[in-house]
Amino acid sequence: MPKVLIVSPTDPRPRLRETSLWRADVDRFFALGEADAFERARTLVPDLVVLDGSDLVSAASLIEHLRRDEVTRTASIAVLGPATGSSDEQALRRAGANLVLSDGTDPLLWEARLEELLSVPRRRETRLPVRVAVWCRSPSKDAALGGLALNVSVRGLLLESEEPLPVGSKLDLTFPLPDQGDDLHVVGQVVREAPRETGRARYGIEFLLPRREARERIEAFVDAQVR
Repeated sequence: MPKVLIVSPTDPRPRLRETSLWRADVDRFFALGEADAFERARTLVPDLVVLDGSDLVSAASLIEHLRRDEVTRTASIAVLGPATGSSDEQALRRAGANLVLSDGTDPLLWEARLEELLSVPRRRETRLPVRVAVWCRSPSKDAALGGLALNVSVRGLLLESEEPLPVGSKLDLTFPLPDQGDDLHVVGQVVREAPRETGRARYGIEFLLPRREARERIEAFVDAQVR
């Protein structure tokens, strides 16, 4: 049963009770503030943390703490709050948020993304060489960058690279899957900058509508490790 930790100083039900977070098969837990939320997250190890984003500074601080901690860093994180500009959203995504939603949006439109975050996919830890072409990269730069995929799931991968990749950048990714022949080609987007552990930058990459063949090949690769 998925576990969701909801962090809000006020009653979250008016905003969330019509969403999939209030399904009968979801375990919901609550915290009021940053310190309480961090300790609860370490104890519960939730699949999804939902933060009230009214205080952007506090929200970003909590996200960074969750991403730095070995126990909590794998949780998906969604931020709900007032309408924010692109700079505010990018700051939250750089801190590690998977999803930033505005109060001005109909909650019914949140459903697909919340469902994705609740269904945490299996992920295979690995080290695969990746060639990266950045859509917005200057023609004067090299056409492709190099990097390492540190883990892979059907939803995306964690990319380690020496080159800076702004949050929101769209990428063409090419990488091999062992024992599967031809390299895999997918389009991805940088959704967050992950904590550094080796001195090289790490980025959470979300795949954008991968073709059925690509999804099936990634699923087979991940399932081979799980079995």
